Amino acid sequence: ERGCRAPVRAQTAVMSDEEYEYESGEEAYEYGSEEEEGEEENDDEIEIENAFYEGDDSRVSDPVKALEMFEKVVTLETSLGDEIKWRFKALKHLVTIQYNLGNHEEMVKRYNELLQYISNSAVTRNECTDSINSILEAVSSGASAKELPFLCQMYEITLTALKTANNERLWFNTYVKYGKAYLSMEDFGQVNRIVRELHKSCQLSNGSDDPTKGTYLLEVYALEIQLCTATKNNSRMKAIYPKTLNLDAAVADPRIMGGIREEGGKMYMQEQKWNEAYNEFYEGFRGYQEAGNPRAKDALKYVVLANMLALSDINPFAAQEAIAFQEEKEIIAMRALRSAYEANDLVSFERALLDKRNRIISDPFIMQYVEPLQRRMREQVLLVLVKPYHRIRVEFVAAELKLEVSEVELLLVDMILDKRVFGKIDQINGFLLLGGESDNVVEKKYDALEKWTDTLSSLNKNLGGGSPSSPGVRSSPDTQLRHATRVSGAGESGAGESGADESGTRDRIGLRAGWDIAELVGEAPELGPW
Repeated sequence: ERGCRAPVRAQTAVMSDEEYEYESGEEAYEYGSEEEEGEEENDDEIEIENAFYEGDDSRVSDPVKALEMFEKVVTLETSLGDEIKWRFKALKHLVTIQYNLGNHEEMVKRYNELLQYISNSAVTRNECTDSINSILEAVSSGASAKELPFLCQMYEITLTALKTANNERLWFNTYVKYGKAYLSMEDFGQVNRIVRELHKSCQLSNGSDDPTKGTYLLEVYALEIQLCTATKNNSRMKAIYPKTLNLDAAVADPRIMGGIREEGGKMYMQEQKWNEAYNEFYEGFRGYQEAGNPRAKDALKYVVLANMLALSDINPFAAQEAIAFQEEKEIIAMRALRSAYEANDLVSFERALLDKRNRIISDPFIMQYVEPLQRRMREQVLLVLVKPYHRIRVEFVAAELKLEVSEVELLLVDMILDKRVFGKIDQINGFLLLGGESDNVVEKKYDALEKWTDTLSSLNKNLGGGSPSSPGVRSSPDTQLRHATRVSGAGESGAGESGADESGTRDRIGLRAGWDIAELVGEAPELGPW
């Protein structure tokens, strides 16, 4: 019995080993099949990735090859299923390349395909925003008047897709870009329409501004302000500008506020409110610099311009924010201009201003204010020039300022009326007669006396004293007084004279004025020859 049992146990053991080996082999086979499938999928992903980067490298050098590679990416990834990893990026490049090659129909086709994925969870909002913005910027920057219908088509397609996708922020930003594109092409009617639509989207049902959309309203007003600047609608600008400063935006975007403040500065420049313009330009400059906007350099130039026109003693280049631009060529030129202004160096000032290499007058905005700036500089030089004198030849002043005598006389008249120069012009002998504060007090007395004579003349007429041409009244008192104040000083040669004595003239003026007043009341004293 023992002999029979032993072989059975051995056979059983052998069968168990065979079964174990068979099962193990089956498992090994199935595992190997899954591994091969994974390797095939990995190979497809690697091929897609390689095709994308190969197309990316060829975008500039060989756009046709780049198109082929990106088309391959879209085709391969579409065949793998719904996963979107490289397809969206490839479509963005396909759109821009087709536009650069002038294939507008194919571009629109691919763009519509791209917009289908903006609601897909695999595409982030940042990817969607960057892609749409880059495409629209490429189309807008290269658009001409002939391409306007195509540009409009691209924006309309985008706005419709974004409205459907409920992406309000991107829809709003795209609409703003649409308005700026029309603004650059000077289609102001369309810009006005877009401003109204954008403003409507920021209002409550009762038509008032929605206080929760302060940031959106800032962008709407910024676009409207740019429209006012382009159309030179200063009255509308004045109504809008204060609203931008009073808005309660959650976060005031420095890029937006920089633009608003710059346009506000331009508004004040048109009104010749130089100090207010200086403050606005400076705030705009700070906003641009904070946002890293390259317009900060232009804003700094406008700060210097307004600063000089305002006759300010503040040096804008001493500010911490301006130090970062001190090596810029155009800013170096503005520094030289400012230094010449402070030194009253007219020759250096004109040289720095008119040198084309400095690109100061190449700026259209600065060009509008070159003449007022030159006038300010000449005024400053004139004040320094006449300061030591009581009497100075107008011809000498004209030679120093490089102007005609008639131009200098007009300049002096304005400065005398603005109380920046205290004196009179002797046109007969060609002198500027200057007086100090004491003479200014006397001048005020004569002004008061002239007003008194005017009042007495009016009273005489109202009481039936007759018209100025009737007997008893020789001529109007103000005419007599102005005739009396004409100075007939001697015309010595030389640039200027110090200590000129006007006491004799003053006495004669006072005597004549007294005669006129006495004549009105019928008691004119006898006068000696003078």
